[in-house]
Amino acid sequence: MLNRVADLVAWKLLHLTAGTRLGEAVHFFVYDTLKIFIMLSIIVFLVAVIRSFFPPEKTRKILSYRRQYFGNIVAAALGIVTPF
Repeated sequence: MLNRVADLVAWKLLHLTAGTRLGEAVHFFVYDTLKIFIMLSIIVFLVAVIRSFFPPEKTRKILSYRRQYFGNIVAAALGIVTPF
């Protein structure tokens, strides 16, 4: 489906020729921009769902009962899972 949209934009709307450098560059740009936008949307949604289960107070409480080094490792793991 993304390829069809990129084809529509590059070949039909902008009237570029397939096989030329400019045409292929525009096609690639549109295709990858749509793909990245969809992936980022999914990632942001999943991170928001994960963060709803880990409010800051609960995270502080979990990390306060651990030893210092173990708490640092768990904090780093939480930072990887919930980067936003």
